[in-house]
Amino acid sequence: MGLSELRDKIDVIDIQLQKLFEERMAICDEVAREKKRTNAPVLQGNREQQIIEAVRIRANAGFEDSSEEFLKAVMAISRGRQKKLLSENIAIPHGSNVNVIIACGGSSSRMGFNKLLYSLKGREVILRTIDIFDGMENVSRVILSATEEMKKSLTELLAEESYKTEIVFADGGETRQESVANGVMAATDDCDYVCIQDGARPFTKRDTVLRCIEDARQTGTAVVCVPVKDTIKISADGIVTDTPKREMLFSAQTPQVVARDLYRLAIESARTLKKTYTDDVSLCEAIGVMPKITVGDYSNIKLTTTEDIELAKNLLGKDTK
Repeated sequence: MGLSELRDKIDVIDIQLQKLFEERMAICDEVAREKKRTNAPVLQGNREQQIIEAVRIRANAGFEDSSEEFLKAVMAISRGRQKKLLSENIAIPHGSNVNVIIACGGSSSRMGFNKLLYSLKGREVILRTIDIFDGMENVSRVILSATEEMKKSLTELLAEESYKTEIVFADGGETRQESVANGVMAATDDCDYVCIQDGARPFTKRDTVLRCIEDARQTGTAVVCVPVKDTIKISADGIVTDTPKREMLFSAQTPQVVARDLYRLAIESARTLKKTYTDDVSLCEAIGVMPKITVGDYSNIKLTTTEDIELAKNLLGKDTK
């Protein structure tokens, strides 16, 4: 057996071990929940220490194969595999060709009507979102990831528009993650970065988009965030377990920008491990690439409830773009 084949076998084993690690984490979470239910002390410290402590409890309870050393080895393999994948497969692109992916999914169940098609002071929300990127420097394509039904409605709307930037469709998936992944597949061959935007976030400033793209060119990925205004409490079963420092906390928004090849690697890892994330850059975080924060502003709201619609009407009376 050649060296290449041996390395391939090692990679297969590493993936299997990482899956086992994820299964163990799920078991440890169940142990932690059981401890809380029985009023046992809540574990403190970092995540790895918590997992190791939970495995000790599992071993003491009579479960076999709960070796702390084995768990540490799997953690090391997981981290080592991430570094190996990144070093071998990812380089931050020097180019600046950007494709925008607009997620047009969501059931709008909290509103009772399709928020993207809502006419906000005479112009539909989704068109206002597309307007942000039309004709923007270095944006060569806008990709609308939508269901078949939504595609029909969008096609009718777009027929009356004269956008400068090419607009294409991608199939919406069962989850946001799959919808965005389908959008990435529809990117142009020369795309360097994908810029992912919520369809129901029509007040993003162009300057914010450009700054997020520039930040991603430094680190491979970036996310627009705003500092939280309130003190945040972490709780378990209604009991406060921690109060993180407010200056360390940010609310994530969109756009979120990722180097296209990095996103492909991240989605492959997520699918292999059967993990689903609601936040796009979280896929990158899961393989060890930490996004840079682009500080946005509080007017960049996502329309989620009927109260947001009223706020949006007020924002339209101000200079938000």
